[in-house]
Amino acid sequence: MRNPALLIGLSVIFAPALAQAEFQISVYGGGNTANDSEVTLALPTGTTDFDVDWFGDSFHKPPYYGVRGTYWLSGFDMGRFGLALDFAHAKVKADLDDTAVGAAFSRLEFTDGLNLLTLNGLYRAPLQDWLTLYAGAGAGASIPHVEVSTIPATADTREYQVTGPVAQSLAGASLNLWRGFSLFGEYKASYSWNEADLDGGGKLETDILAHQFALGLSLSFGSTAP
Repeated sequence: MRNPALLIGLSVIFAPALAQAEFQISVYGGGNTANDSEVTLALPTGTTDFDVDWFGDSFHKPPYYGVRGTYWLSGFDMGRFGLALDFAHAKVKADLDDTAVGAAFSRLEFTDGLNLLTLNGLYRAPLQDWLTLYAGAGAGASIPHVEVSTIPATADTREYQVTGPVAQSLAGASLNLWRGFSLFGEYKASYSWNEADLDGGGKLETDILAHQFALGLSLSFGSTAP
């Protein structure tokens, strides 16, 4: 930074907040479902739209899981605001029993993950020393493992891709345990816009609204929670 005075001024403002910062690492499991959505299959031979019924398949390998790192600033409004980097390994799989979908696809799923990486702003409100409510929202990228096989075998794709943006909202409750550990449960809604490239040429597009139900454990470092 070319302006030393500006650097010194920012340090004076933010150093106390950083010194009091609370860091939190969270891991969680659970399950997810997804709303039905329209899938557009664009191949060199033509474009077709399908109404697809998705299900989560959350408890088959690999299961639904997530990890999150949260940075709470204790110097701002008593540590009620924070930033969280969240990764969720959600899953969706198409119901191929549907006649039209089953006739066009032998595989249509993101079961090695409709992987969602988001940066979220959080706000927490302690009700008691042992109970805290929180909520937040954010945005990021959808990085699914695209698993698409068509009938006839025009396209067969099984690879990770960055397919588009995702928006997310969440709300939950945290129960303080001991020595910085806490137990939490939460609901997250994520909406992802996905455009995947298919081997052999063509694209698959779909927007997916996923509902996630998580139960997890957090460990906090630094200053204590409000």
